[in-house]
Amino acid sequence: MELTKVISAPLLTEKTNSQMSNGVYTFIADYHANKHQIKQAVETIFQVKVVSVNTIKVEKQPKNIGRFHGFTNRYKKAIVKVAEGQVINLFPGEEQQVEEVKTKASSKETKAKVAEKESKLAAKFNKKVTATKANKTSSVKKSTSSRKVGGE
Repeated sequence: MELTKVISAPLLTEKTNSQMSNGVYTFIADYHANKHQIKQAVETIFQVKVVSVNTIKVEKQPKNIGRFHGFTNRYKKAIVKVAEGQVINLFPGEEQQVEEVKTKASSKETKAKVAEKESKLAAKFNKKVTATKANKTSSVKKSTSSRKVGGE
């Protein structure tokens, strides 16, 4: 059996979401797949080390929709425990958010350093400018008289 067909989807419920923090992930697996195939599939797809695999066969259940009678599909639930410190990222958006937070923190630090350097350079430049202005103002005389504008 192909490894991509062994695991069909993650099973997301309140209970499985709380178990994710402990390194336990739940997947819907092919009904005929065994534990060894599930372990191999998870290790190759997610590049993690699997410690244990528990499986449960969930049988079909009768469902009625109006006057139509039918059954839900049967499936195998695979509960996979991952080695400590390893994480499976089921939500791709979270990884990008974590990276964005890291880049924002580093960009804030770099912006602060750049602002410090700019303020130091501006202070040095202002000292030079004020010194040259003082020299120019002392040598230039005011020869213009104040003139009243309007009816004042």
